[in-house]
Amino acid sequence: MKRQQEEKTRLNMIGEFAVCVELLKRGIHAFVTYGNQKAADIITVGKDKRASVIEVKTSDSNRIVTGFFQKYYIENMVECPDFWVLVHFDSKTLQAEFYVLTHQEMGNEQMKRNNMSEWKFVNGVDNVSLKALLEYKGEWSKIQTVVG
Repeated sequence: MKRQQEEKTRLNMIGEFAVCVELLKRGIHAFVTYGNQKAADIITVGKDKRASVIEVKTSDSNRIVTGFFQKYYIENMVECPDFWVLVHFDSKTLQAEFYVLTHQEMGNEQMKRNNMSEWKFVNGVDNVSLKALLEYKGEWSKIQTVVG
């Protein structure tokens, strides 16, 4: 069990640092936050000194656990990330794919997955299929537009 948790932690770190690298390549200052109880995975700072929060979820399968409606069950919650970056990491090729969504888009996609018509608390743990998110693949311009 300890080995499994270590592997999950390693995979999460791969995703977070990979997202930072992609943002830095695009001229966006990005910083990984540390700790077990952190409120944000990555913080970006734009030219106007405004910070943005990015939630990163990483998986080596075709499904990514989001836990979305277990935490963000009210549509206009104040304390929510600005963006979600879902990372698919292929441990054989060591390549990553990135799916970039706004918080609202993530909620809408999770609602589709759950066959929901409104935001509400959901028991269990939400997840999404990467096949359903193809339109968001590599959409870094969303973050670039806001953060600049």
